[in-house]
Amino acid sequence: MTTGSLPADALALARTFTAGGRLIVSALDRPDHARHVAVEFVHPAITGARSLPSFAVSMEDLDHVVRPDDALLIIESGDQTLDRALPENAQLLITGTDQTEPELVCWYHVLWELVQLGLEHPGLTGGSASEGGDPTNFLYPFLDAAEDDEPALLASMAASESAKQTESTELATQTVAVNAATVDAIAEQIAAAVAAGGMVFSIGNGGSACDAAQLARLLQAKGVRSMSLAEDPATLTALANDLGVSRIFSRQVEASVRPGDVVVLFSTSGSSANLLSVLDLHVASELVIVACAGYGGGPMAAHANVDHQLIIDSSSVHRIQEAQGVLIGEICSRLPVTAPTEVHA
Repeated sequence: MTTGSLPADALALARTFTAGGRLIVSALDRPDHARHVAVEFVHPAITGARSLPSFAVSMEDLDHVVRPDDALLIIESGDQTLDRALPENAQLLITGTDQTEPELVCWYHVLWELVQLGLEHPGLTGGSASEGGDPTNFLYPFLDAAEDDEPALLASMAASESAKQTESTELATQTVAVNAATVDAIAEQIAAAVAAGGMVFSIGNGGSACDAAQLARLLQAKGVRSMSLAEDPATLTALANDLGVSRIFSRQVEASVRPGDVVVLFSTSGSSANLLSVLDLHVASELVIVACAGYGGGPMAAHANVDHQLIIDSSSVHRIQEAQGVLIGEICSRLPVTAPTEVHA
């Protein structure tokens, strides 16, 4: 549970940012979610939204990072809850204990959206009006950027929170129904590949990189050999620096992925150049490739080397990522918990 209602927490967090504070995020056993929160605030997917200071750090590093004027978000889980003292800070948020993975993603997506809205009400946050008008007006066109009535703003935020959660749930239900047969086929191929000594590799950028890490984490919990190729910052930055961003995944696939392995690509748009470069590799035809994307799948899902398409019928980045999380859960739910198969030379 959070320390209060989501609109109230979002408005308080907007005030923390206005006062010069940062958002520090830590997860007890789901670091992919902590990184997802941080990237949402630092590099928002919605054009024109403000970039806000946020860091994902380990629990062990909190005492070395958190300042008194920061906000601290702790993501718990059903398996691990907070049992240590925390640094003193301006605002504390604790969430995740009773939430499914997709519900958690929806929660912090809506938190981000409401924080952006709060920042457009300087009379309530202590800031100044943004230059060039209200960049979040298309998200909440019924609200005035000059709003100074806090109860009315909170009530409108609560109504919008409910609407967005309903939208997310309805899209998830539709997505599962449309992709049910494909999910079954993917689970069967993962089981077959791993039984034959193969692995599952997942790939994505930004929030989709966090989806890739989530899939790897949940598959590992099932005893499936899996890893995300978006996890190692040294490898990613070396390849980006020397070969260009378009090669950060294809070079890793060339080096490490073997014929028969499963590669799962996550993209909200289906048009990421560094994912398409993986599909263009000669070895791609020898892999089992899954493309999970919104916007109708884009060029990624239409590529000849894609074996399975998971299409999400939405153009909202946040709702697409929430549905991606639901599909991840559906795939993993179809796999039994087993010990990884030993490979003998």
